[in-house]
Amino acid sequence: YLTIEGFKVIQEELYRNVALAIGAVAVIVFFTVASPMTTLLITANIAVSCDRTEVCFHCDDHAEFSSTSSCRLALLQFCLIEILGFMWLMGFAIDSVTVILLALAVGLSVDYSAHVGHTFMVKKSIDKNKRAAEALSDMGAAVLSGGISTFLAVIVLLFSDSYVFIVLSRQFCLTVLLGLGHGLFLLPVMLSWIGPKAFSAGQDLDAEEETTGKDNGKTLEDSEEGDDKEVTKVDATADESEAVMKDEPSEKA
Repeated sequence: YLTIEGFKVIQEELYRNVALAIGAVAVIVFFTVASPMTTLLITANIAVSCDRTEVCFHCDDHAEFSSTSSCRLALLQFCLIEILGFMWLMGFAIDSVTVILLALAVGLSVDYSAHVGHTFMVKKSIDKNKRAAEALSDMGAAVLSGGISTFLAVIVLLFSDSYVFIVLSRQFCLTVLLGLGHGLFLLPVMLSWIGPKAFSAGQDLDAEEETTGKDNGKTLEDSEEGDDKEVTKVDATADESEAVMKDEPSEKA
């Protein structure tokens, strides 16, 4: 009886909990990143917009998505729908365990994109590709290290015989892998296309490049001047040696 009653309300619980999680994440990211467009792109990496998704529940505690399900991706919203797709391939039911882990996946997957997006906003340059590359250069290694440590923390649960631990470990691994892929590959490309302007107090990459070029040119000029001075000094020493050699025969005579 409890199982049947649970399946009767689980679809509504899934939609409501995931929507609330996405809304909470969007608000927090907005106040953290302080850019509506970047917030939209970060949230789009973890959210999914569905026109109609029919879930068929069976008495054998198994659920599957019907072939008539139609999902519309809005602004490249991938992460959750990819997790749901892998859940269907692995034969997981839409039950209380998977719904809880889907809500947790929203908070886990946004972490990687949020760091890259915030770093992109503090890099000033006319070229958005340069800003995205610098964001990955500064934050990519840290984001990757965080994902690997999370992955290693749950990988031991993959060999468990418990249903809860099996679902938890596989969904966590999917969340980490997909979150890293979106944060390190998809989001930088999206930002390089339609990313907003940087903060006014951000790091000016163009000015630093110009200053570095001037310093390199000055160093090269100083090096060339030093070489010229060395050559002049060597020539003067050679002239003095020749004069001394010419004076020695006359003194002997």
